[in-house]
Amino acid sequence: METFGTLIFLNGQAFLELEIGELVALNNSFIAEDLNGKPITLDESYAGKQIVIRKAVA
Repeated sequence: METFGTLIFLNGQAFLELEIGELVALNNSFIAEDLNGKPITLDESYAGKQIVIRKAVA
């Protein structure tokens, strides 16, 4: 399942802000991609940008 939202950082923690305003805390169990499907690292250079996250398969 893919989830779209805006990448934000609060106190150094990455979150995905959903359209409904909910925040999803991100960690290593998620795969983050830009809107073209390219994997990205969760760093502040993508803050404020739309991204896609997927739960990593164990």
